[in-house]
Amino acid sequence: MEKATKFLPLILGAIVAIVVFFVSKKIKNTNEINTERGAILEKAREAKLVKSILKKSEDEESTSNN
Repeated sequence: MEKATKFLPLILGAIVAIVVFFVSKKIKNTNEINTERGAILEKAREAKLVKSILKKSEDEESTSNN
């Protein structure tokens, strides 16, 4: 029993360190995924804007040709 109480703080500290490691790793992965998702959404917005500009310019050309 003395050995168990002697090493209990060490065991609990190791468990806490492992939990902190995995939680921080999960948070880091989540942040990377959100960054990638944000970049993809930004590119999609830019593509949509370009598409609307091209459509507007085509509409202006078709009305000026009539």
